Parts: sequence; structure tokens; C-alpha cells
Amino acid sequence: MTDPTLARLHHAALIATLVVLCLFSAEPALDIALSAQFLDAQGDFGLRGNPMITTLNDTLRWGLTVFALLAVTLPALAQLTGFTPQSGRTGWHFLAAVFVIGPGLIVNGILKEHAGRARPADIAEFGGNHLFTPVLQISDQCSQNCSFSSGEVAMTATFAFALLALTWPHLPKQRRWLAIAAAITLIGASLLLRVGMGRHFTSDALASVAISAFVVMGGYRLFNLGTARQQMTWQAIHSDGLALSGHLHRRMRGTIAQMRRLLPLTMAERR
Repeated sequence: MTDPTLARLHHAALIATLVVLCLFSAEPALDIALSAQFLDAQGDFGLRGNPMITTLNDTLRWGLTVFALLAVTLPALAQLTGFTPQSGRTGWHFLAAVFVIGPGLIVNGILKEHAGRARPADIAEFGGNHLFTPVLQISDQCSQNCSFSSGEVAMTATFAFALLALTWPHLPKQRRWLAIAAAITLIGASLLLRVGMGRHFTSDALASVAISAFVVMGGYRLFNLGTARQQMTWQAIHSDGLALSGHLHRRMRGTIAQMRRLLPLTMAERR
């Protein structure tokens, strides 16, 4: 990365998470011990039945899902309609790529479908019927949408790391640490929600943070984001939003007008 501070932050996040994963591999019982901290008096994951926690989890998940879909579809729409954004195409392609490759392909497409690790709420230690599997081991205790790794945490970490990478040069220096604190808080909240609800082990969530950091770093280099992100100012993005909506509206009106002209001709031919 061309920005040394941002490079150090991403490398620190990746190295720290990998070190922690090595710890969980050496001490598998740590995963069970941490998840057990969220059990209520009845031995259940109490956060799962809390309406406020459930609403918060759903809001975070669907908000990030909408953002990811927009990140993927907007560049495609611009390409199909011939729209040239003031903010440039490269930054949007970077956003689309890191969401598709990280949470999409690696986490949900490969790991969750083939790792076979049962979720905490489903293992015998917490009243379930499946065996506990240490992190980084392939198992047959789950057939699909398994515990390793966390899709929600991957989405959250990808969102946080990618936005930091894109906005870093536009942030005043005194606000950069505030942005870092916001990113850590968001990722930490997502991790606590998923572990606290018994949906993932701590190592599942940390693995997703590591994967997201690695993918964002790779995307930064692949798309030469150090140069391309200079175009992605807030003003340019706002102008692009207005211009693209107007562009799509005009094309839609043209398509509807053309269909109205063709419809009478089609009806006449049928007669």
C-alpha cells in the first residue's frame, strides 16, 4: 500500500488475528469457554431470545447486505448504461470485488459449505447433538451453512476495512483515529452478537476478520487504490448518485415510450 499508516493498520489486524487463531488451535477448549460466558441460568444462549438484540443483529446484517448489493450492482449499471462517474470506476470495482471475493466466495461459498463445523448452539456441550470441532479442522458435523467462518462478521469487517482504505486520504488527520475506533467498534459489536447468540465461536469470527483484511489488502494492490481513491470524494459520490439516478430515469422513460410505440403495431399484427 502506498499509505504507510493504513498499510500498518491492515497488517496489524491480519497478524493479530492470525496469532489469535493459532492460540485457539493450540487450546481448542478456549472456544467453548468463551461461548459459555453467554449462557443464561437455563443453559441457553439468552441473547437469541432478546428482541432488542435480535433486531440489532437483523438491522446490521440487512444493512450490510444492501450496501454490498449496491456496491456490486452500481458498477454493473454504470457499465451497462455507459455512465461515467466523477468518482471513477476503479474505487467502485474495488468495493464490488472485495465483497464478492471475501464474504461471498471465500466465506459463504467455500468455508461455510465445506468446513463442516457445527455451530455452538448445536454441540453437545451446549445441549445440542453434534460434536465440537476445533478451529481450522475439517469435520462432518454440519452439512451446509456451517459455523466456520462467520458471514456476518466477514461482511462487517470488509465494510469497515474497505471504507477505511477508500476514505483515508480524505479524512482530516485528527479524525483518522476516530474512524479507526468506529471500525473496531463495529467489528467488535458484530463479533459479540454472533458469539453471544450462539451462532459462531470466537475463532469463527476472528477468522472472518483475518480473511477480510487479507482480501482488502489484496484488492488495494490489485486496483492500485492509492491513486484511484483520490477521485472518490464525498462531493463526487453525491454528484454521481444524482447523475446516475437521472440517467437511469431518462433511459427508463425512453424504454417505456418505445414499448408504447411498439405495442399497437404488435396488436395490429395479431389481428
